[in-house]
Amino acid sequence: MKNLWRTISEFLQETLNGFMTHFELILTLTVVLCFLFYLVDSFSYRKMRRHLYRVFKRGEETQEDRITYANRLATIIQSGKGVPHRHQKAFDRAQHKLTQQEPLKGAELYWTKHPVYPKEKTIEFFSGMFWVLFVVWFIRSFMWEPFRIPSGSMEPNLYDGDFILTSKYSYGIKLPVLRTTLIPTGSVQRGDVIVFRYPKNPSLHYIKRVIGLPGDHIRYERDHVWINGEEQPMTATGETREFEGTDRYGNPFIIHAATYEETLTGYGKHRVQLYTNATNTRSGMIEGSLTVPAGHYFVMGDNRDDSEDSRAWGFVPEKNLVGKATFIWMNSNCILGKGDCNHIGKSIR
Repeated sequence: MKNLWRTISEFLQETLNGFMTHFELILTLTVVLCFLFYLVDSFSYRKMRRHLYRVFKRGEETQEDRITYANRLATIIQSGKGVPHRHQKAFDRAQHKLTQQEPLKGAELYWTKHPVYPKEKTIEFFSGMFWVLFVVWFIRSFMWEPFRIPSGSMEPNLYDGDFILTSKYSYGIKLPVLRTTLIPTGSVQRGDVIVFRYPKNPSLHYIKRVIGLPGDHIRYERDHVWINGEEQPMTATGETREFEGTDRYGNPFIIHAATYEETLTGYGKHRVQLYTNATNTRSGMIEGSLTVPAGHYFVMGDNRDDSEDSRAWGFVPEKNLVGKATFIWMNSNCILGKGDCNHIGKSIR
C-alpha cells in the first residue's frame, strides 16, 4: 500500500512539475483559444442576444424576432432540464405573450440576455473566461510574476517559504514563450537579486545575487570576493544563530552562522551569511579566479556556505533571465506559525 501511495505521489509530482514547466505556454494558448471563442460569440450569439433584448425593450421587434425568441424558449423545454422555479412564472408569461402577439417586458426578456443552446452555452463559457485570463496573462507576462523561495540559499535576506514578486519589465519587455525582447527597459546591475532559469535544467527557476557582470574578473577565496582585482569588504554585524543542518553527505549537525555586511563595487551594502563551523555544505563548490564571458552573469547566494550557484555550475546566460526580485509578500512558514514574519512586506535588496 505504501509503495502504491509513493507511486501515485511521484506521478502527481511529475505531472505538476511538467505543468508548471510549460505553464507559460499553456496559459498563452488558453488565452488565444478563449479569444477566438470571444470573437465567435461577439459576431454570432451575443450579437443576436443584444439585438433581441434591444428591439423587445423598445417595442420595435419584428415577427421574425418574435419567432426567434419563441424558438429559444422552445429549446429550453426540449432540453428536458426545465426552467428554474424562480424563473417559471416569467417563462410562462413570455410564452403566452409571444403566442398572443403581446409586448414583453422585465423578467420575460431574461432569455434574450442568457445563452440557451448547448453550443451557445459552450461558446459563452469560454468567451466569458477571456478577459479574466487575459488580465492574468498580461500581468504575469509583462509586469510581475510570483515565485516561492524553495531553500535557504539566500538567507539572511530571503528565507525558505518566502513568496516574492519578480519584476518582468526591469530588463526589457519580452514576448511570452519566445522570450524575445520587444522593448529594452534596463540592464542587469551588480548586486541585483535575479530570478532565472537554471542553465542545466531550464524547467527550474533559481534566485541568486549578481556578483559579476560580463567582462568582470572574479576571484572567490575563503568566503571573500574580489572583483577586477578589488576585494569586496565584509564587516561582521554581530548577529549569530544556530540551527540544525546537514553536511554534503546528508549527515546532521548543528550549524553556527554569522551575518556580515558585504559592500559590492557599484552597488553598496547587503547582508551575507557565513557558517563559522562549516563551509561549502553543498558539494561541487570551487574557489579560484575566472572571467565572466559576454552575455553571461556570475551569481551567488547570500548564504555563501549553503548555496549551489555559479561556483558549482557556471554562468547564467542572459537569455535565461526571468526578472528582478523586488518584494516579499508572504511566507508559508509564517502563516503556519513556524517562521519570522518581520521581513514580510519589505523590498528585496
